[in-house]
Amino acid sequence: MRFLRAYLALIDLLLEAPLHVERYFGPDPHVALEVVVDPEANDSAELFANIYTSLPVEEALERLDQLDEGWFLAQLGRTAGRFNFNVEFV
Repeated sequence: MRFLRAYLALIDLLLEAPLHVERYFGPDPHVALEVVVDPEANDSAELFANIYTSLPVEEALERLDQLDEGWFLAQLGRTAGRFNFNVEFV
């Protein structure tokens, strides 16, 4: 919550994201938010939306690329370099 208070512009983006993630990963994908900080870099905190999937690796990465091309890359100006998607395999 502290991270989102510092980067309020991300909230609207996070509210829009589920519709787009579902488009590429199917209904009700399991997504968890995680703030990642590099302890060796000043002000390096970044929020990741980890999409958990049991898809084959190549297919999951292709869908992530499709999410990027189909929506997310056009949103980069709204992220302030502080938000990204990742896939996690289960």
